[in-house]
Amino acid sequence: MNGRCIVAAVQEELGPLMGFPIGIGGIRSACGITTVLETHRPTEVVLVGTAGAYPGARGIPIATGEACVASRLGWASGTAELGFGYVPRAPEPLASDPEWVEALTARGVPTATVLTVPAITTDPHLVARLGADWMVEHLETYSVAHACAVRGVRFVAVLGIANVVGPNAHEEYMANRHRAQAAAQAAVAMLPDPN
Repeated sequence: MNGRCIVAAVQEELGPLMGFPIGIGGIRSACGITTVLETHRPTEVVLVGTAGAYPGARGIPIATGEACVASRLGWASGTAELGFGYVPRAPEPLASDPEWVEALTARGVPTATVLTVPAITTDPHLVARLGADWMVEHLETYSVAHACAVRGVRFVAVLGIANVVGPNAHEEYMANRHRAQAAAQAAVAMLPDPN
């Protein structure tokens, strides 16, 4: 294949975009993107999906139904954050391809720092802890970005905000997912042509 490859956790997040579903969560998406990279050998990967926005100290940074482009990417464990365990050699933050981030921000897509976690966060105390340093929560971004970084493949994540992270996340996601998916898909279509 070479060139650009678009991936998402599930088919409905791809919508009209041609691409590959790679699975929900860090483990499935890591396996899925590895298969895509080995089989199709793309030079560029775009992850499209839906995510939740952390309330944070300054309010919700990106409105529900809007898309954002991931700039800084991190990974965290709620168990470690709450002091119930620790992560040996925790992975360092990564960054999306700066040219792609700049291209989308020039078209009005806001940037966001994106934290990948093993499970959707619902506890208000943990939401506050994680949201103090990050803007958006997503289950697959870091796994996909890490796999691409290991292979020297350009990467960017474009996410539609479907909910606020917290106790009501699932109900909000169900009500807003189609609008969030459409926003993310439209933003992906704004990316420059593949190299």
